Amino acid sequence: MNTPAEGRHRVVVVGAGFGGLFATKALRNAPVDVTLINGTAHHLFQPLLYQVATGILSEGEIAPPIREILRRQDNVEVRLGTVTDVDVTARTVTATAPGISYTVGYDSLIVAAGASQSYFGNDQFAENAPGMKSIDDALELRGRIFGAFELAELETDPEMIDRWLTFVVVGAGPTGVEMAGQIAELAHRTLPKQYRRIDTRRVRVILLDALDAVLPSFGDHLSTRALRRLHQMGIEVELGNRVVGVDATGIEVDTLAGISESSR
Repeated sequence: MNTPAEGRHRVVVVGAGFGGLFATKALRNAPVDVTLINGTAHHLFQPLLYQVATGILSEGEIAPPIREILRRQDNVEVRLGTVTDVDVTARTVTATAPGISYTVGYDSLIVAAGASQSYFGNDQFAENAPGMKSIDDALELRGRIFGAFELAELETDPEMIDRWLTFVVVGAGPTGVEMAGQIAELAHRTLPKQYRRIDTRRVRVILLDALDAVLPSFGDHLSTRALRRLHQMGIEVELGNRVVGVDATGIEVDTLAGISESSR
């Protein structure tokens, strides 16, 4: 990378997700010096996290190194760090990395730090129901999904086998629909011949949402088609169900008819 020119306009970009990365690339030919700060050394293609969680892709396939992506852009410096403070008066950004803290000055600041998992005020759910916003989240889910099949294979109690082969996905937006569909595909097409004691095709996949439609942001036509396809795949779609409790054995939902439970 070229040494920053004296007196050039300084741009600090916080976050190397889609917004931060595209903003950095858009400044490639501008007479500015860009400092890109990100908490990891890789960019993450979040829409494909569900494929890592279900074993279709490895993490490296959706998380290319930031430096590799920007290797031909001479006016950018990539720094590892989590931004802890922004001083708008002094126009500085303070960030920390393991064992070090540093400050970067800016003339223009672009904050594209992304979003965290939301449990709608029920953060205690995270202990038993991890989100899917990072590679670590996807790998945790992968371990739980495949671990459930392995534990079902070891069981002799039919009731416990059924519990291990029941998966509940909360949220019928794009990620939830994709995850539910992929678990069903995994159970019905990929895994049936890999286990001796269990029939993975007996899997129950339950998709819950507090709203009354799947993929509501896609419009009525696509929402209806998606719901029909989910039913064809054997996925139990339960709409109008708001999750009010989660523990290691199951979830509790609030429906129009009152409180009921759905296991695992």
